[in-house]
Amino acid sequence: MLMADEIIRYSESGEQESIAETNIVEQLNIMLRDLEECFRELLFMVKDLDEGRAVAVDKRYMRVRSIKDNIENTSVNLMDYVIKVSPILTFKDIYLYLIQDIVRAAEHAEAAAYRNLLLNTKEFERLPDKLYAELDETVRKIIDMVSKVRTMLEKIRADQKYIRELYIELLKVENAVDEYYRESGLEIIKHYSKDVGALILLKELFDKLEDSADIMKRVGTYIRFISIHR
Repeated sequence: MLMADEIIRYSESGEQESIAETNIVEQLNIMLRDLEECFRELLFMVKDLDEGRAVAVDKRYMRVRSIKDNIENTSVNLMDYVIKVSPILTFKDIYLYLIQDIVRAAEHAEAAAYRNLLLNTKEFERLPDKLYAELDETVRKIIDMVSKVRTMLEKIRADQKYIRELYIELLKVENAVDEYYRESGLEIIKHYSKDVGALILLKELFDKLEDSADIMKRVGTYIRFISIHR
């Protein structure tokens, strides 16, 4: 990444913003790539829990936490950069919102993984088939949302029509997550009314996932806003 003062010193006004935004988009893409990997680890972690692989669950959790820490570290450097070049950025506030929301999504992924870890430590039995399917599909849908947002970001300067199509698809996926969230609540109560600990952990796990989907929808909305107003 070019230093902010180098951009301001050597570039003309229009080029300043273009170079700065290129650097910002590149770093945001790295954060989203790591976020996608974070949720993929969570997906495998859920499977490991269901199949009773306790050691694998522990290792997956450490991996999720490490990825989350990397995202946070990247966000600190990127936020400093955005603030430094803010005089030449049209969408500086939105870029800051994007950084913060990607970090929040990573924190939710880690929090969901931690609930998974706690279930592992209490000798949790296999999930009922329907609930496992809902959990598995919820995580897969969120991975799909992160992937769509990454593509939107990559096309932010080139194809507003394609971004609009991806955004509509993003909203449909988020709606599907909401539906799984509602169904899972009923299943959790049905099967774990006598195990309050498991009930709370599973409910919180789904809460974190649903919040992550909401964040990805908001990130997509920010990206579409930028593409429209270019």
